[in-house]
Amino acid sequence: MAELFGFSISRLKKQSDPKQSFTTAPADDGTQTIAAGGYFGQYLDQEGNSKTEADLIRRYREISLHPECDLAIEDIVNEAIVANENKEAVRVNVENLPYGKDVRRKIEDEFKEVLRLLQFNTKGHDIFRRWYIDGRIFYQKVIDRNSTTRGITELKYLDPRKIKRIREVRKKRPEGVTGPNMLTVVDEFVEYYLFNEKGVVNSTSGGIKIAPDTIAFCPSGLIDQNKNMV
Repeated sequence: MAELFGFSISRLKKQSDPKQSFTTAPADDGTQTIAAGGYFGQYLDQEGNSKTEADLIRRYREISLHPECDLAIEDIVNEAIVANENKEAVRVNVENLPYGKDVRRKIEDEFKEVLRLLQFNTKGHDIFRRWYIDGRIFYQKVIDRNSTTRGITELKYLDPRKIKRIREVRKKRPEGVTGPNMLTVVDEFVEYYLFNEKGVVNSTSGGIKIAPDTIAFCPSGLIDQNKNMV
């Protein structure tokens, strides 16, 4: 059973993969990997450094308020987002796609629709600045339940301190292998977003699970491999 924009879609049960693995592929977007059954953790800050992404984002926002940093950020944003009445600030390039003209035109039309939902012509500067300071940005894709054929009707910005991508891993013992020190292998994993109005940190054990298709997530592309933080 899977959920897409709040709708349940039943699927055929996937057969077990004969190629067994004892670990999952590393996440390059800061996805938090947890064991099935719960999401718990705690830490003791003895160094005064940022231990969570929420602390990191809070520090970034405080630094951006300094006049020198604010001027530098404004220069970068102005170079990235160019305001031009005769040409779009950003467009999608479909020249190298192996599709026909009709499909390319539909992709361009849908991209323009996304820009319209974001109000990019008037808010593009603020959107890019927000992403540049926080290092990540989240949007909730809202659809009309009464008319799903309309597609996405609204994009809602979500505070990155209140949402986190989670990968829940379920492991099992290999078939036909026994022993006290036997290594477990990955059976399957489920990915979702955890949203908590009070903020998502390592010690969070509650929140709303959101299907991945409901959220649009864009990280900075830079990640601390030691702490698995964007």
